[in-house]
Amino acid sequence: MSTKKIAIVIADMAAPGGAEKVAADLAEEFHARKHDVTVIKFEEYGDIPRFPYPGKTIHLHLPSRAGGLPRQLITLFKRAWYFRKLFRKEKFDHIFSFLEASNVPCALASRDAVLSMHLDPEKMTQHEWRAVKWFYPRAKRVITVSQQMTDLLVERAHLDNVTCIYNPVNTRLNREKSQEPIALEGRFILAVGRLERQKRFDLLIDAFARTQAQYECKLVIVGRGTQQEALEQQIAALGIQDRVILAGFELNPYKYMVKAEFQVMSSDYEGYPLVLIEALSLGCPIVSTDCPTGPREIIHSGENGLLVEKGNAAALAAGIDQLFQNPELREQMRRKAQESVHANDIATVANAWLAA
Repeated sequence: MSTKKIAIVIADMAAPGGAEKVAADLAEEFHARKHDVTVIKFEEYGDIPRFPYPGKTIHLHLPSRAGGLPRQLITLFKRAWYFRKLFRKEKFDHIFSFLEASNVPCALASRDAVLSMHLDPEKMTQHEWRAVKWFYPRAKRVITVSQQMTDLLVERAHLDNVTCIYNPVNTRLNREKSQEPIALEGRFILAVGRLERQKRFDLLIDAFARTQAQYECKLVIVGRGTQQEALEQQIAALGIQDRVILAGFELNPYKYMVKAEFQVMSSDYEGYPLVLIEALSLGCPIVSTDCPTGPREIIHSGENGLLVEKGNAAALAAGIDQLFQNPELREQMRRKAQESVHANDIATVANAWLAA
């Protein structure tokens, strides 16, 4: 296998973002294969954890600045100009871009760029749709992380350079990390994600308070975000402080996944939720809302998890109780979980990116 020179372009490797985690995992996989990999970043998202990468990193220091459209356009073209100079100098064999802040300037800088979309297109603004229609056709390839996203881009933006490649999971590494102990005793149900409105942890807490499962186990929510205080107030108002644990951000959620009864996702929308395939790869079944765009392409309801109606606390509570009170079903799902995400293994996904 010949050595390739690869650029991974992303604003910042900031945790706990799903796209950032995918970029970090692919960079590490390509690096482990002895390719010449450079991570190119241009933002600095404050004093927060970042996904580690052992190889070369270039920081261009081109942050976004507050202001109207003229200032944003100046920032965009400045990034494109810097990218173009760097790409010409380095002569990369592959240029892989992650998220919208990277995609447009990469498309302007090089027709060899491979762009990737990780957000639900239904949530894009008119300005974002215009950017997709104007600039994404210039790219060599546009990668989406779910087939539903691919279909939307073909239908609405008329793109003919779109390919779906599902998000990867580094099964071997995650299994190693999962062996770390946790400071928690007893049975628990797990949820993992940023504490933001999209994730609907308020709905999950409401649903959990309605379950019979709450009397036999706890709900552990791993993550942090702007909804922290509101969720704490909700938990107190429901009188379930002793049964719901807001565990904060954790770089290694896998140690919780292997010990949980199952994992719950309550989102209103997603791209292709990485936490679901990570949990399944560790044999952890799922109860998830049937939200756009990813869960239906991951969860085969009744086999490796359950899908319930989006935004419906009663349906989510019923799903939690159904799985919690049926140990045979949970065990059956555990056995099928790992096999169900076999195609998401990092080696398979990395090969698909190199072929894009």
